[in-house]
Amino acid sequence: MNTPIPYLDVVTLASTAYPSGLVHSLLSVWKGMPATPGASRKISTGLLAILVLPYAALAPAVWLIQPKLLLLHVTSVWMFAVAILLVPLAMVMEYAIHAFPAYRAGGQFFRGIVIQSPWPGKLSLPDHLLLAAIAIGEEVFFRMIWLGALLSLGFPAPLAIVISSLAYGLNHLMFGGISVASKTVTGCIYGSLYLLGGQSIWLPIVTHVLQNLTLFQVAGRRNA
Repeated sequence: MNTPIPYLDVVTLASTAYPSGLVHSLLSVWKGMPATPGASRKISTGLLAILVLPYAALAPAVWLIQPKLLLLHVTSVWMFAVAILLVPLAMVMEYAIHAFPAYRAGGQFFRGIVIQSPWPGKLSLPDHLLLAAIAIGEEVFFRMIWLGALLSLGFPAPLAIVISSLAYGLNHLMFGGISVASKTVTGCIYGSLYLLGGQSIWLPIVTHVLQNLTLFQVAGRRNA
């Protein structure tokens, strides 16, 4: 008996909803990782490698049941220029969201871009490669799979972008509520770029990976 496509779309959304949450829960039991969102645990090369696993495991499974969600599309060179130009916009948006609570508390913004304390002050080459792999996995999950499934279910494109971006933001719950908010906003940027570029996944991947790379090149480190 054939499985109805809408049912498969819903199952796909449920199975890819919170990939980092699975890793976080397993580590909470295995190594006593703090269960409270935002609680600190040092980000190591090993942890980054583990965070890649859900994407590597679930993406092939999605391809087997819903291959249409993982089709690759081409786009123009000009759209890649747009993707690069969106990097500073995404960084400014995230800075503003993270800086606002500090401004409310102390009357001043952060002096420069900072990263959260669980992250090391400097990433090694393997760390950068793993972080890029995680970014690619997130784009495949929340742009290709989530946006594609929501559109297939009949959601209007703007609403599909918002819902998939919220899911992307919640995937960062382990870093606290402010991170959820900032990632939801940048998720809207990535999602809009994805659809405007003819659903070419390479566009948000370029923006996302370059944003991460730039962040760790220019950022200081915040201890709280």
